Amino acid sequence: MVLSSALEEAPWERTTIVDKSAAGVVEDLKAGEGGDILVLSSASVIKALLTADKVDRLALTVFPVFLGGGPRFFDDGLPAGRWTLAGQAAGEHGTLALVYDRVR
Repeated sequence: MVLSSALEEAPWERTTIVDKSAAGVVEDLKAGEGGDILVLSSASVIKALLTADKVDRLALTVFPVFLGGGPRFFDDGLPAGRWTLAGQAAGEHGTLALVYDRVR
């Protein structure tokens, strides 16, 4: 599934284009049958879902590279609500894999 207000058809196989808010799509998916909902590599979708309090688990990989300016993932600090560290792992070259669960 691809969230887009610009695309009318998908250039990829087995893809559905949806012109709806990320929170609305999550509500629709949760109302149907299925498992977990996973969002990969879309900061704008993840930010929208965090704002709407629709995220139960947040998995982050931290790379120790200084790149300079650019957009921030957490513009105004950490997401609202309480979060607990559910898992952590150190990788090669100083990378960190961190998993946070939303405390409800």
